[in-house]
This record gives sequence, structure tokens and C-alpha cells, in this order.
Amino acid sequence: MSTEDIFEVEIKDVYNYRLSYGGQSAYFHGLQAGKMVGSKCTGCGFVWVPLRPVCSHCYETAEEYPLSGKGEILTSILLPQIPEHLRHLNAPVATALVLPEGADTCIKAFVVAHNNVTLGKGTRVKAKYLPKINSIADFYFVPEESGD
Repeated sequence: MSTEDIFEVEIKDVYNYRLSYGGQSAYFHGLQAGKMVGSKCTGCGFVWVPLRPVCSHCYETAEEYPLSGKGEILTSILLPQIPEHLRHLNAPVATALVLPEGADTCIKAFVVAHNNVTLGKGTRVKAKYLPKINSIADFYFVPEESGD
């Protein structure tokens, strides 16, 4: 069959969908309130970010655990293009693995580098939250010394 024989039509298909975050809802409520919320296992004490209702190590229940919103970069790489939802910040953006203070797991997040701050391993960062929270990516970190 040649490409001329293929019949194509354009169809616009729209679905209205309401997504539930279920057991992770407290994490997203925390982001909306400008706070980072993890979970702490009631059995082994492991602290997860983002939170989870059941510990993946010992399978005991985990409870909400407030975090400071500060952390440390474990590794990062500067992005060649700024993600759409962060373009209004007019600054270089890196993707990084950040270990939040008080957590035993790291989280992949964006780090905004105002004033050409180096984002190397060990850089101390603090969380900033976007006005509207829809996904896990609706916050970012900035270096603590940046003053932002």
C-alpha cells in the first residue's frame, strides 16, 4: 500500500477527567500549603519523600511526616531548555536528585539557579512552590544562599 492509499481524518477528542492522588493526597495538600510532607514508617522509622501510605521496606503503615523543605543536592545537570512552567523565572534550570532534610529517600526535582550559582553536589537548597499545584513537579528548589 502506498502512502497515497492511506485514508486519514482529523478527530478532536476531549475527555474531562478528575485525577485522585489517593494515599498520596497529603503530599499534594502540603505542596498547596507551601510545605513538604513525607511519611515515616511506624515500624522501621524510614522516612519517604514523596510520602507513601505503606513502607516498602517492612510493609508497616506509614504516617504523615512534616519536613523543612530544605535539602542537599546529590547530583544535578543543567537543562538545555527551561521547562515551560518555569520560564517565567528567567533563570537557568537544572534537574537534580535532592535529599530533603530528615528524609531517607531523595526526590528528582528542578533547581533554579539565579545569579549563576553553582549547583554541585552538597549545595544546600530550599523548596519554592508554584501557585497552582497539579503534579509532583509543581515546586522547585533554589540554593539557600540565593535569597529567593
